[in-house]
Amino acid sequence: MNSHNVPIDIPPALAEQALEKMGFRAYPAVSESGLGQIYQAWCRSVPFDNIRKRILVSQGIQGALPGFTPEDFFSHWLRFGTGGTCWASHGALYALLKAVGFPVQFGLSTMRSPRPVSADSPGHGTLFVPLDNTLFIVDTTMLHGQPLPLQAWHSTHPVWGTRVHRDEGFWCVNWKPLGRSRIDCQLLEMDAAETEYPQRHERSRHSSRFDGALLIRLAGHDSITGIVKGEKVFREARGKETFETLSHRQQKALLVERFGIAEEIAAQVPADEVPQ
Repeated sequence: MNSHNVPIDIPPALAEQALEKMGFRAYPAVSESGLGQIYQAWCRSVPFDNIRKRILVSQGIQGALPGFTPEDFFSHWLRFGTGGTCWASHGALYALLKAVGFPVQFGLSTMRSPRPVSADSPGHGTLFVPLDNTLFIVDTTMLHGQPLPLQAWHSTHPVWGTRVHRDEGFWCVNWKPLGRSRIDCQLLEMDAAETEYPQRHERSRHSSRFDGALLIRLAGHDSITGIVKGEKVFREARGKETFETLSHRQQKALLVERFGIAEEIAAQVPADEVPQ
């Protein structure tokens, strides 16, 4: 598929179905409060996961990547409960916010990881929403629970504890991935062209750090639960994380029981190949 012609919009009926599954009976208001409602609902309803990508790679499936269009993303989430990784999920949330009426901009960033980043890395996507003279960050990977203002800002919430700060001339979001040490997401561009996302998504086909093992995380009311490196990781309300090693069978069962993934999809998830 030509990445220059990927549709970013979704039909109104699909937007309504997605909002209904997220718990809305009507469109939220186009305001800071409405943005908070829809982003919080996303964090609690749509998992950040690599399920469909793992299945595609293991089965040698060719063609468009999972979630290559927002319509593909939402149709699978509505039917099977699957989410996606960075480029797919941000493209989907962009389309949903746009359908509701929010001004929304694609952003480009990079995770400052202790691990070396390859030259062909597609980086990390995020979204920005300008409202009332403030630019808000909403990110489907970090699942930080509330929109973050692009200004010096710090949440003391023990589960999220996100901090927005300046470093080396860039705005950064400091956050804690589930089961890992805190890192900075360095924000590079706040209003990227729509064509950047499908192009970078395609570049992730063979250069994603999420290809070797199952990864999923989903926020709760005051917690985050996920599967990372073959372990169930649970961050409870006080911020403490607990770890439980899972067999491949247990991972698939947890996908169904905790994350709401359809059994027919969970059954296809291959065993982990390498540690993430």
